[in-house]
Amino acid sequence: MKLHALKLGIAAACIGALSSTNVVAQERKAEISGTVYETVQGKNIPLRQATLSIENMGISVATDASGKFIFKDLPLGRLKIHGQFVGKLPVDTIINLQGNQQITLFFKENSFRLDEVGVTAEASNKNMATSSVIGRAAIEHLQANSLADVMSLMPGARASNPDLTNAKQINIREMVGQMADPSNAFGTSVVVNGAPTSNNANLQVINPVTAGGNAALGGGAPPAGGFDVRNIPIQNIESIEVVRGIPSVQYGDVASGVVIVNQKAGKQPLLVEARTNPNLYSIMANQGIQLAGNSGALNLGADYSYNVTKPEQADRYYQRATFNTLYSNQFFGNRLASNTSFSFTYGKDSQKPNPDDARNFTESNGKQVGFTLNTNGNLGFSDQWLKSLNYSVNASYANKDSYLKTQYTNATAPYSMTYNDGAVLSNRPGQSYYDANGQEITHIPAGEQNLYAVYLPATYIGVYNIDGKEFSGYAKAIANFFNKVGNTSHKWLLGADFKVDKNFGMGKQFVDSLPPVKSGSFPNASFRRRTFKEIPALQQVGLFAQENFTAQLGNHEINLEAGLRYDLFSENKSALSPRINANIEVIPNVLRIRGGYGLLAKAPSLLYLHPENAYFEYINVNELASNIPQDQQVFMTTTRVFSTQNPDLMISKNEKAEVGFDLEIAKSQLRVTAFQEQVKDGYSYSLINSSFQPVNYIEYKRVNAASPVFVGTDNAVLAKFNKPNNTARLEKKGIEFELNLKRIDAIRTQFSINGMHLWRKSYSSAYTYYDAESGLGANRTHVGLYDSDMIVSIEKATSTAIRATHNIPSIGLVVTLTAETIWNESDWKLYGNDSIPVKYISKFDGQVYDFDSNRKDEDEFKSIMRRVARPDEVVESLPAFFNFNINITKEIRDFMRVSFFANNMFRSYPMHQSDRVKTDYISRNASYPFFFGLNLALKF
Repeated sequence: MKLHALKLGIAAACIGALSSTNVVAQERKAEISGTVYETVQGKNIPLRQATLSIENMGISVATDASGKFIFKDLPLGRLKIHGQFVGKLPVDTIINLQGNQQITLFFKENSFRLDEVGVTAEASNKNMATSSVIGRAAIEHLQANSLADVMSLMPGARASNPDLTNAKQINIREMVGQMADPSNAFGTSVVVNGAPTSNNANLQVINPVTAGGNAALGGGAPPAGGFDVRNIPIQNIESIEVVRGIPSVQYGDVASGVVIVNQKAGKQPLLVEARTNPNLYSIMANQGIQLAGNSGALNLGADYSYNVTKPEQADRYYQRATFNTLYSNQFFGNRLASNTSFSFTYGKDSQKPNPDDARNFTESNGKQVGFTLNTNGNLGFSDQWLKSLNYSVNASYANKDSYLKTQYTNATAPYSMTYNDGAVLSNRPGQSYYDANGQEITHIPAGEQNLYAVYLPATYIGVYNIDGKEFSGYAKAIANFFNKVGNTSHKWLLGADFKVDKNFGMGKQFVDSLPPVKSGSFPNASFRRRTFKEIPALQQVGLFAQENFTAQLGNHEINLEAGLRYDLFSENKSALSPRINANIEVIPNVLRIRGGYGLLAKAPSLLYLHPENAYFEYINVNELASNIPQDQQVFMTTTRVFSTQNPDLMISKNEKAEVGFDLEIAKSQLRVTAFQEQVKDGYSYSLINSSFQPVNYIEYKRVNAASPVFVGTDNAVLAKFNKPNNTARLEKKGIEFELNLKRIDAIRTQFSINGMHLWRKSYSSAYTYYDAESGLGANRTHVGLYDSDMIVSIEKATSTAIRATHNIPSIGLVVTLTAETIWNESDWKLYGNDSIPVKYISKFDGQVYDFDSNRKDEDEFKSIMRRVARPDEVVESLPAFFNFNINITKEIRDFMRVSFFANNMFRSYPMHQSDRVKTDYISRNASYPFFFGLNLALKF
């Protein structure tokens, strides 16, 4: 019903827009012109290259060298003009246009000397979706070191200790701690200068077949998660918009939300900043230069950061160096506004040998060197319908080198050098062996006469490299149209985008005789090298259309945004994503009610779409510990190879819906939003029915010690391995609020409070698999299948953050006190039938059969009866705890700024006796230690 109603709404909106041709032709037109100034030392100076836009029409212009601008062919009526310039406060003005009109606009410096300083997230009216905007002042006040740090300003989030220790990924409508979910970050799109970043070509994981994709080798972002935002230069960001609701259809390959990053463009003074805290120090510089004549502006920025995991652990650290430049200018009589940027990033996670680590001698690093070239622009038209054409073209490249060196113990396992399924090799290259009937039991593929099998020693040092060369290309074009029909306005757009991701790396490299240690959970599993450059590219083509409808009913305004997006992905996979947002002004300028519904689709990355093969080694003969002379001992294995590709893999979709209201009284604002999400086909790297394949495991013994002739015993076993699938399920609902009170001038303080109550349910739709694992073929069993969604995890929590911002404009002082509280954090699991399987996979043929519970005591099936254990059935309810933070920023004249912060400044770590295990005690806030930092900025 919802989808049907949505389609009708989209159709009606489009018909309304397309049927208005004749009306447009008769409509009266007018123009708005004027001058934009900036105030410098009490003088008004024309501001060049300021951007002015009428967003509901999709048009924008830039000021010329004299600060002048003009909007032509505007319809009469109420128009809202938005102006922005780097380092300045945005300007918004509403004009009731009845004829040609001239206006003058003044931009104020965005400094800490304003009466009201924007150091918190502000509700955005730019997009119909629920979103918040974070300005440059908030980034500086927080002393953010990465894009992830500023997410603490979102409802339900907590302040983070700024550091660069681990890969930083962004989550939308999730709470810090146990609720962190890699799939949420995987579905969050981070858009920089109009182009999305990408983690789709990331393959820096040692073996997803047995370990999944959630742990990158040597550091960096895991392939199963989102983009590592440590690689986005923070010093060059002017503003950030976080879309938590249903985004416009122009944003594709997204399932959670969108983070829109706008970098600085235009002139600004040279700013040099030095930052330090117990774990980190960094230095950064940024400047915007106005070039002579009509040559535009050039922004330059660079930074270097060094971060240790802990001050007492100098062997683990992260280094980052970035350089970025952005050129902006106008062409064709200011009809085309264009930005072209280049950025370079160097990042390295390092772990040096620890003198106290006398067992493993672990050493690792994850190095990334990359660059991004981007150009985007807006071309204006004077056509009656077509108002502008937006475009964005982006190319990025990242050379990733992951390295691990470690000593393994208890690592004995077979390994063969072949990649061929069914190959049977021995420890003696090219030599054939026979059974008692004269049949050859070795199988040496052509060209592999020099390869052999080995039995790995109990202790050895392994060295592994993963060479990844990730390329991502993106292009998007949007045509914006506008017309009016009576008292209704129609802004509609048509667009398309294309995205390609490819990995040209040499892939996983290691010495054949010293491979990574296999997982004990996957008997006989083995590893092989893999070359990434042979993997096909992931391609995505998107087409979208959207109508923004505005109507005036007396003093009430109605807004509707309805769109449809179609995506075609590699392997002929496609997704249709309808989305709609609407709001109505119930009480003019006081109360609005809004709601939205939509589907968001996220493509599988290369990790899921082109997984590597699963390799297994079955020991046929092992005489290495026997009394046979060493030069006659035989070690022989059979190699089995299985494809893990899943032809039934679907596009993951998230069904999102929300409803809320906005209330504004006397400059105090309250926004409340209730939301729910449902992911029915989320990506997972785990066991499914086709993960189990039957193998005839033959174990041989010599007929007699004098002759290498063997007799074999056949054993039916099942090989098991992870496969990419869509079994992850997530249901999430909650309510979030943002309250910003009017500044109390008498005490120079503004109070704000935001928070979120979140309830989430997660489970797998796959069966729960159980067997008695063993390396011995004769002891292998069937595999029991227990109910799908047998174990359901439920979590809930309510989090609030109260902020009091006190400022003294005359001396440029801003102090923010934050009290964070998690009120009712709790979690538990619901268990289904976890003692009797409903089906089983036969070890003889790999087929699934119904299980007769009357046979549970038979010897054949005893081993697939799980021991009932429900450790998390009891609800763990944690008491509320409080966390207090302080941020202080002081401007010293016009050339210096000093900032200080302290998180958890009262060092509150309350203890809680576990509800599940009474002898256990849980330290609340243990993962959030007392932390402080200092920032010094100099302006030249």
